Amino acid sequence: MSAPMFFSRRRFLRQAGAFSALSLAGSLDLLGLSSASAQSGDYKALVCVFLFGGVDSNSIVIPYGDYATYNAVRPLATNVNVAQSLLTPVAPANLAGQTFALHPAFTATNGNATLTSLFQGGRLAVVCNAGTLVEPMTRAEYRSNAKKRPAQLFSHSDQQQQFQTAISEASVVTAPTGWGGRIGDRLAVPMNGQFATPIGMSFAGAQAFLTGRTVRGLALPTAGNFGYTGDSTTPNAVQRARAEARAELIGSIDANAMVSSSQASMGAALGASQRINPILNGTLPSAISGPFNGLNSGLANQLRAVARLINNRATLGQRRQIFFVSIGGFDTHSGQGSFQPPNPSFQGMAGLFQQIGQALAAFYQATVNMGVANEVTTFTLSDFNRTFKPNGAGTDHAWGGHYLVMGGGVQGGRFYGQYPSLALAGPDDTDSLGRWIPTTSIEQYGATLARWFGVPDADLVQVFPGVGRFATSNLGFMA
Repeated sequence: MSAPMFFSRRRFLRQAGAFSALSLAGSLDLLGLSSASAQSGDYKALVCVFLFGGVDSNSIVIPYGDYATYNAVRPLATNVNVAQSLLTPVAPANLAGQTFALHPAFTATNGNATLTSLFQGGRLAVVCNAGTLVEPMTRAEYRSNAKKRPAQLFSHSDQQQQFQTAISEASVVTAPTGWGGRIGDRLAVPMNGQFATPIGMSFAGAQAFLTGRTVRGLALPTAGNFGYTGDSTTPNAVQRARAEARAELIGSIDANAMVSSSQASMGAALGASQRINPILNGTLPSAISGPFNGLNSGLANQLRAVARLINNRATLGQRRQIFFVSIGGFDTHSGQGSFQPPNPSFQGMAGLFQQIGQALAAFYQATVNMGVANEVTTFTLSDFNRTFKPNGAGTDHAWGGHYLVMGGGVQGGRFYGQYPSLALAGPDDTDSLGRWIPTTSIEQYGATLARWFGVPDADLVQVFPGVGRFATSNLGFMA
């Protein structure tokens, strides 16, 4: 006969991982950062849009004035060409005499502004040739191994981890905290209070980006309820009794500090579910429904849900919010697709770009309608860029790439960082395939956003430990 099973409070707390949105609101491992003074009425949100698979950002930003250089490496025969006749030129205000274009598949619906229009209107900026770096590096230093490289360079999983953690010596094995989570460590309690809904929320599952030392991100669905498996919005007698017993276990006093901390965490998560479920399932305000009308892609659904939570920030008790959303499919070794007149096909990568353009444009317009466009900044990340030189029907893993930053607080209409030389085997290439060595680090990119978000300069090094290795921690794209 087997030994009896004692379902103790400690065992219950260990096994409570079935609660998908569990957020560790407290921790015994405190950071010890300097205190922040909360500013009454101050609100800001960061929205990270992760492009999983390593997006070909050489197609996000295309040289227009120097199209011949682009076309020499990516002609029509390579099957990844974007025809110049379909491009709308833009002139970055800080690059005199140079013109570029965003991919024409970044379209918009419902009268929303396209990404090109947002750039021209000063609401969208491009951060050029950014990537994971341990320290600044030239082509000569890379090829002679004179400088330390990021761990597992060109690996999807490791580079995703490094972009989310801003620690370029990290790998999926070391699993450090994320820079969104470390920002939350710094600002969650001072800005939102001890008992507010967790500062970080993901609509793309649990992500390292939102994991701090004292905070964890909520993993939320875009619709429907979240909570313990088996719970119901209309519980029967058995379900009600089970919920009451669980609440008693969580609320009981325990002398063990670890158990007590876990109890507080689960209590906070349950409280969050009671606040968030009605928001995600309530009637959609016209400020959000109008811009998103007819958009049902995965990314559009995620950003629509983000807009709901921003619109209800007061209900959630939040003056700071950090969100993580994503779209995948960018591992385009083949099937990347060209974009040609007279009837360009929105297939392959162009189809993904169309989803991004429509969803980002709708989200920006929703923030305008809600009156928070200046307080919400949306930015893209990815595993890495892809080779400038195609492989026949697609592109291979590369390194430094171009990223978009959108919002009313963005100093838009400009390029930040350094746009690379497009010469194969040139000064920015690791080899001869157009794998650009980043000239801007993820630490610099993230630190610029963190400063705008409210992290004091004195604390930036604790959020981005390697930022001091680079010339500046402020790229200047935030007002």
